[in-house]
Amino acid sequence: MRWVVVVILLTMVAGCVGSATRPPQIVSAGGLEYPVAAAAQRLEGYVVVSYAVTASGEVVDERVVEANPPGLFDEAALKAVRSWHFNAGVRRGEFIDTVGLLSRIEFKLGESDAYVR
Repeated sequence: MRWVVVVILLTMVAGCVGSATRPPQIVSAGGLEYPVAAAAQRLEGYVVVSYAVTASGEVVDERVVEANPPGLFDEAALKAVRSWHFNAGVRRGEFIDTVGLLSRIEFKLGESDAYVR
């Protein structure tokens, strides 16, 4: 009986090790540019961007899914997301494409260190 338990435990541990899984991990994020027109009008907002990360860690298929105010910060948010680089996601020890990722990008005045001029 003891051997059966040991074999089952070893099988479970081997299955866990062989199925290493992790989501993409960001390694660099380019500077976010605050749109000049929005800054001049003292406007703030956010953009939610949907995107995928390839097995080589590049962002593809980026698109705006929500924005407030609509249209004002969209291009700046997309430009920033396009500049991001990731360590690709891993499933069963293999690098994979990961789709359906969402990021909310905030545009707030007074956070000048966070924005490229």
